[in-house]
Amino acid sequence: MSAEEDVKDDDLHQRLHAMETKLRRLKQSRNGHSDNARSYASQRNAVQAQRKELQVDIDERLSEQKKIRDAGNIQRTRRDGIQEQIRILFERSKAGRKHHNKAKSKVVQLAETVGDIERISLRIETDGTLSLEAENKMVKKLKELEARRQELLPDVDEEARITVDLEDIEGSIQTLRAEADAAHQAFVDAMGTADEMWDALKERFEERDQLSAEADRHHQAMLDERKKADEFHEQLSALLDEVNEIRDELNQQRLEAEKWITDHNESVRKARSTPDKDTDLAESLTDMLLSGGSVTLGGTRPDDATSSSNRGKKRRRRSAGGGRRAGN
Repeated sequence: MSAEEDVKDDDLHQRLHAMETKLRRLKQSRNGHSDNARSYASQRNAVQAQRKELQVDIDERLSEQKKIRDAGNIQRTRRDGIQEQIRILFERSKAGRKHHNKAKSKVVQLAETVGDIERISLRIETDGTLSLEAENKMVKKLKELEARRQELLPDVDEEARITVDLEDIEGSIQTLRAEADAAHQAFVDAMGTADEMWDALKERFEERDQLSAEADRHHQAMLDERKKADEFHEQLSALLDEVNEIRDELNQQRLEAEKWITDHNESVRKARSTPDKDTDLAESLTDMLLSGGSVTLGGTRPDDATSSSNRGKKRRRRSAGGGRRAGN
């Protein structure tokens, strides 16, 4: 590898180390904000649980207060109906009975209808001077009144119903006055109790509102921490992509360096190899011998060997002749 490549490799390693250090810091920051978000969420849930329990108690108290107010309103309706009936009785005692049912409340209409039914029923049972025709008319009237009574009953609460004895107007007025006073007092007492309950409920409402505000604060803090965690996560993801690119590049350089070393070692090995250590050559020679061929060692061919032998014989003959000549 060249010096330039070594410098580049060192630079990549330094950049990678710096980025990995920054990655760890970003992870710590992200995880810290995530932990904070979970903590705020847990606090929010705990406060909301308290608020829910308090709301259940408030709903139960409101329901009870509504029942008391409804009962008081019934007594008010009864009081108003009695007072209206008292006025009617006064008018009746002065000028006789007048039929203005449309202007009368249903409470009063029911009271008069029931009074008429009782009066007619009593007369039919006790008056022996009635003719058959008169009695039949009274029975017919009684049926009409009973039908009217059944029509009015669903519209008038049982507690609001009053009874009037039209045969004793003065006594009925006194009785109705007492009933009106009692109904009014029951209404006042019910409203007082309902108001006291409302005063107690106002403290509950304030406590509930405080818990709601606290839960909202925890929820907003959780959202803020999650947002910060997401921001750090985005930075972390972007930086991680760069880190992976550098790692891939360093890995590629490592693979190339390993290949270069492998190729270099193989080249050196081949350069230092001799024929007797050449495994492929030995296997090739063995195959030639087994197939019946001839093998020449030392690098000479068969013809070269024959020529060399003949040259040797000629040299020996020359040498012998020259000896003989020397002897002569």
